[in-house]
Amino acid sequence: MTSYVIADSGIFLAAVLTETLSKQATNLIAEWKADQVEILAPYLFRYEIVSVLRKRVVRGEYTYDEAVAALDGLLREPVKFITNDRILRRAFALAHELNRPATYDAVYLALAEQYECDFWTLDERFYNAILPDYSRIRWVGNIVP
Repeated sequence: MTSYVIADSGIFLAAVLTETLSKQATNLIAEWKADQVEILAPYLFRYEIVSVLRKRVVRGEYTYDEAVAALDGLLREPVKFITNDRILRRAFALAHELNRPATYDAVYLALAEQYECDFWTLDERFYNAILPDYSRIRWVGNIVP
């Protein structure tokens, strides 16, 4: 039986960029790969990584070539991208139920519900905001390096 995990883009970005939780993110991804866990994400993931890398270039934190190299590596990651109308409708409902102003994170939650698996995030504020209502969410910062 295949096991699944939903991972937000922040985890993979932290694995290729210099972030506070980079070591934990890198170790978590390596663990999933070693355990042959299928990593799932909404298509939104791909747009998020491009956007974040572009912002890093604009801010002067990375050169264009460094960002392109990071993007190339991220696009090779074994992430399966999923979307369908059911997920989008559920994301809209979840954002409403959780009183979230946007649906971006709720799309990941809806995907985790559909696949009955954990949703891992790098976003501590989001994690703390929904934890009491959503037990499938996991925060990378809770991993001891």
